[in-house]
Amino acid sequence: MSDVPPVTVGAADVPDGLFAAVAGPTAVAWMVTYVLAIRQASRDRRVGIPAYLVAVNIAWEFSLTFLLEQTPTQRQINFLWVVFNVVLLYQAMRYGPRDHPALSAKVFRWSLAGVLVWASVVVMVGANEFHDRDGMYTGMIIQVPLSASFIYLLRRRGSSTGQSMYIAVAKTVGSLFAGLTAFVVYPSHHLLHVLVPTYVALDLAYVVLLHRAMRREGRPPWAFRAPPAGTGAPAESSAAGSGTGPASHAGVGPPVR
Repeated sequence: MSDVPPVTVGAADVPDGLFAAVAGPTAVAWMVTYVLAIRQASRDRRVGIPAYLVAVNIAWEFSLTFLLEQTPTQRQINFLWVVFNVVLLYQAMRYGPRDHPALSAKVFRWSLAGVLVWASVVVMVGANEFHDRDGMYTGMIIQVPLSASFIYLLRRRGSSTGQSMYIAVAKTVGSLFAGLTAFVVYPSHHLLHVLVPTYVALDLAYVVLLHRAMRREGRPPWAFRAPPAGTGAPAESSAAGSGTGPASHAGVGPPVR
C-alpha cells in the first residue's frame, strides 16, 4: 500500500491553458448533451437520459453549485448544468413512468425524489469523507452507472426511442474530457485511473449498440432530424425489397432531444 494515501495528495499545479483545454470541452460537451436530450425527449415523449441517473446527476451538480467550495468559473458552469438538469428532471417525472411499468406513476415519482435526496446526502458526505471539494471522486464514481444505464435503457426499451447518435457522441466526448481533467488535476489518484477507462469503454459500447439498433430500425443514425424509432421500415427488409441496401434510407422520414 502507499506510504501516503493518494486521496491526501492535493491537486497538481496545472497551467491555465492546459486546464482550459480539458475542462472547456467537458463543459461544452455536457451542455450539448443536455440540450439534445431535452430535445429528443420532447419529440419522443421518452426520457433522453435514464430517469434515476438524472436525479443522481442533479444532486451532484446542485451540491457543487450551492453547497461546496468552487472556483467562480466552475460554479458558473455547474449552475448552467443545474438549469438544464431541472428541465431533464421535469421530463423524467413526466415521461419516466413509461420505462417502469411495474410502478405506478405516483410510486415512481416518489422513488425518484427519494433517489434525489439520497444522492445529495451521499455527495455531501463523500465530499467530507474524501475532502472532495471539487466533486472529482463522486463525479467519476457516478459516471460509471450513468454510462451503464444508457446501455440498459437501450436494451430495456428494445428500440432507440428517446435516443440519438448525437447525444451518445456528445456524452462520450464530455465524459472523456472529464476523465482527462481528472488525470491532469489528480495524477496520483489511481482510483480515477480505473473509473475513467471503465466508463469510457461503456460509452463507446453504447455508441456502437445504438448505431446498430438505429440501422435495424431503418432510422438514419446521423440524420439530425431522423424519424423516431418505429416509423420507418427495418433496414434489412427494405434492402431485400429494393436491392439497394440499408444506405438507401439515409435521409428518409419525417423530422425528429
